[in-house]
Amino acid sequence: MNHALEVLLPKSDEDKFLDVAHKDRWTHLKPVIVKLYTGNYSAAGATATLDQVVQFMKTHYSFHAAPTEYPPRFRAWGISKRTVSSVKEDITSALGRRKRPGTSTSQVTVHQDDRKLPFDAKKLKRHLKGKKTSVEAIIPGLLSSWNLPYKAFISSIPKNPDHPSPFGRLGATPAWLDIQSPEALTPGREGAGPSPNMELVYEKTKQDNANLFLQGRLNELLVRMAKEDRITFVDYFHDFYMHGFLTAKQWDLKPLILDFPSNPSSPDRSSRMNTSAPPTLLCKWSVHVPHVPYNIETAPWHEAADSVAPRGSFVESLHQSMINSNFTNTLADDLPLAQEMVVRSLESDPNALELDAWKLAIMAANTQLLEDLFTNNSCRLPEKIDAIHAFHLAAAFIDGGSKCCEVITALSNFFDPAYAFYHNVDNFGHTILDAFMVSILRSHTSLIPEFVSYGFHSSGRFPGEEKDICGRWDADNPLIRQLFKDGFHRIPNKWKHPFCHTAVQAICHNIIAIFASPVSPKINALSGLFLRRCTECGMELKLGPLHVLIITAFYLAQSGMQGETLFGALAVMTCLLALGADDSLRVHVSVEEILEISGSGECRHSSLSALELMQAIPDTVVKGWTEDCQTGWICLLQTLVRAQTEKDWRQANNADERLGSDARESSAEDSLDDFAKHVCILGREFHDDWLELPCRGPGMGLLWATIQGELLTYRKVSERDAWISENFSMNALQIWLEGKSPEFLTPLVINQMLKEHTRCGWFLTYGVHPALSAVAQEICTQHFMNMDIYDRTSFLHQPDLMQLWEEIEAPEKHDA
Repeated sequence: MNHALEVLLPKSDEDKFLDVAHKDRWTHLKPVIVKLYTGNYSAAGATATLDQVVQFMKTHYSFHAAPTEYPPRFRAWGISKRTVSSVKEDITSALGRRKRPGTSTSQVTVHQDDRKLPFDAKKLKRHLKGKKTSVEAIIPGLLSSWNLPYKAFISSIPKNPDHPSPFGRLGATPAWLDIQSPEALTPGREGAGPSPNMELVYEKTKQDNANLFLQGRLNELLVRMAKEDRITFVDYFHDFYMHGFLTAKQWDLKPLILDFPSNPSSPDRSSRMNTSAPPTLLCKWSVHVPHVPYNIETAPWHEAADSVAPRGSFVESLHQSMINSNFTNTLADDLPLAQEMVVRSLESDPNALELDAWKLAIMAANTQLLEDLFTNNSCRLPEKIDAIHAFHLAAAFIDGGSKCCEVITALSNFFDPAYAFYHNVDNFGHTILDAFMVSILRSHTSLIPEFVSYGFHSSGRFPGEEKDICGRWDADNPLIRQLFKDGFHRIPNKWKHPFCHTAVQAICHNIIAIFASPVSPKINALSGLFLRRCTECGMELKLGPLHVLIITAFYLAQSGMQGETLFGALAVMTCLLALGADDSLRVHVSVEEILEISGSGECRHSSLSALELMQAIPDTVVKGWTEDCQTGWICLLQTLVRAQTEKDWRQANNADERLGSDARESSAEDSLDDFAKHVCILGREFHDDWLELPCRGPGMGLLWATIQGELLTYRKVSERDAWISENFSMNALQIWLEGKSPEFLTPLVINQMLKEHTRCGWFLTYGVHPALSAVAQEICTQHFMNMDIYDRTSFLHQPDLMQLWEEIEAPEKHDA
C-alpha cells in the first residue's frame, strides 16, 4: 500500500462507526472521504478517482455505498476536485514575479494537511490556456499623469513605518505555497528561455498587469511587480509623458522642428549638470500689448512653413507613438505588462487619448494646440472632459513667465461660459481659487503639501512642481530633468524666491479672467485648503477665500523666501476685494491650528472675519519676521480696515441715482459736489446689471490702481535690484492706511505717473470699458517701465474679456 494512504486507515473499529446507521455514517466518515477524494494520496501524487474512493471505503471501513451515492454528497458538502481559480491565480502571480532562468511550474508545491504536495502543472496549463483576458477601458487622462521618473516617483510615495517598502509587502508568496528556487543553469541551457508553461504564466501576468494599469489600480499593480519591473514600467510611461509634453509644447512652431532625445528619461548633458547650483533667481515676464493688425503673409516663417508637410492631429500623433513605442529605448516586449492591450484599449475608446491631449496642451501652455484640439473635434469638447478639471489644472501649471492668463482665457473661450460656475470644485474639494493659492504656496514657501491639503498626501507633492510660475524652468528643463532623475520629487527651497511681480501679475490676471465674468464661480465659496476638524466637537473648519489669503500671507512671512515683502499678498487681496470677495464673511477658525500649537481637551475655534483672524495672530509671532514682512502685514490688516469703511460707497451711489435728475438740479452747489464724489463712471452696467463689480471708495480704488501700475511697469532685473520699485512705497502705504497722512505719498501718486482711473480703481479702455487686463500704455502718463529686455519678455495680445463675455447672461438670468 502507498505509504501516504496509511494516515487515512482506521486505527480501530470505533473509527469505522459500524454501530451507526448508514445514512448517519456519511457525516462521521466525511473527513476521510473528502481527504481521499481531494488529496494527493496516490503514488504519483494525484488525487483518487471515484471508483478508488468507493473501493477504499468498502475495504477499510466496511462502508458499502454505491458509486452513485457519492456525487450528491460531494455537491452538498461543496467539494470539487477542481482547484479553485483564486488558487491558480495566486500561483500564476507568484510565478510571474520570478524571472530567474530555470523557473518552472514543476517547482510549485502546496501545503495540505501538514504535508507539501506537488501541484499539478497540467491544471495550471489548462487554466491559462482556457482563460481569455478581456481588455479594460482606460481611465481618462492616465497616460499623461507620469510626470516623474522612477527614483523621484519612489521618493514621492508616503512612507509607512509598518511596511519595509513604499508599496507595502511586495506581493508576498502565500504561506500555503512554496516555489523552489531553480538550480544554476549551464551556459548552454540559459539561452533556451522559459518553458512553454512559464511562457503562458508570463503572458497571463502581463495581461493582468495591463488591466490593473488601465483601471488605474496602480498600487495593486506595483505591489505585484519586482523592483526591476517597476523601474521599467514607471520610466516607460514617464518617457511617454515627456514625449507628449515636448510635442505639445512645440506643436505650433513654424516650421515644426521636433528633436527629441532617444531616451527622454535621460536628460541631455546630465554629466555636466550640477543640481546643487540653483537656477537664476531672476524672472522672465509677460507683457500684454494691444492688438495690432498683422499680415501673416509677411511672417518670416511663412515661406518655410509652406514647405513643411501637413501634420496629422496631435491625438493621432500620441496614438502612433504608443503603438510604435518610438519615444523610448525600452522595448514593448520588455515591459511587465501587455503593451498591446493598452493600444487596443485606446483604439476602443478614442476619446481617452483626447483627454490626455488636452491635459498635455494645458500643462505645456500651448493655446494654439488647444484651439486645434477644439476645432478638430468639430468645435466640441471631448467626452468626460470634467475628469481632468481643466481650470484647476491650468491654475496649477500657470506660466507667468511667457503666457500669463492666455490658457485660462482660451479655456473660457472653448468651454461653456458657465462651465467654471458649475465645476468650481475638484475631486480634492478645492475651488479654482484654491488652485491659485496652492501655486503661490508651492512656489514661494517651504510648506509641505499635506499641511496645505490632505488631498496631496498620496502624491507627496504639489500639483505643477515641475513648472515655475515666473518662467525660470519647465518640465523639459535639463536641471529639472536631472533633479527628478536623482530622486528628488519636489523643488528644493533654495531654488525658490519671494512672491515676485511676475507671479503676482499672473495670479491677478487669471483671477480676473475667471471671477469678473458675468457667470463666474462664487468668489466667496468656502475653501478646501487648510481644512481642519475640531477633535472635541467634530466641527469641520472651512475657511473663506480671504481667510485663505491671510493664511497664505502668514506663511509667506513665516515660511517664505529671503526678500519677501508681502506686496504680492496685498495685491491679490486687493484684487479679490475689487472682484467682490466679502470681507465681512465669518467662518470658524482655530488660530492655534494655524500656528501648530493646538492642544486637546477643548474647542479652540471661533467665528472670525478675515480682519479678526489677522488680529488674532499674536504680536510676538509677527515681530519675529523681517521688517518688510511686518510692514506688509500691517498694510494687509489696514487694507481690510479701509475696505470695511468704504464698503457702502456703491449703495450710497445707488441712493443718489434714485433721487432723479430733478432733485439733483435743485440741490445746492455743495450737494452737487458731494454727489460727484459718489459717482463712478462705470455706472450700473458694470456694477449692478452685468459684471457686478463692487464699487468701494476712492481709497481702495487708488490702492488697486497703484498696484496695477507697479505690476505692469517693474521687475527685478538684476541681483542688486529690490523686489519692489521705488515708485511704490510700502512704508508710505502703511502711513496712509493708518491715517497718519491724508495722502498716499508714493511716487506713482505724487508724480502723477498714472492716468485717470475709475473711483473703484479700474483703468478704462477707449474711455468706456474697464481694462480688466490693462496694458502699460493704457495706464501710464509716460514710459517708465524697466521691462524692455526682450530675451526675458514674452509679448502677448491683451485679452479682450469684454468681447468674450458680451453675449453672456447676467448671473440672475442664468439657471443656477
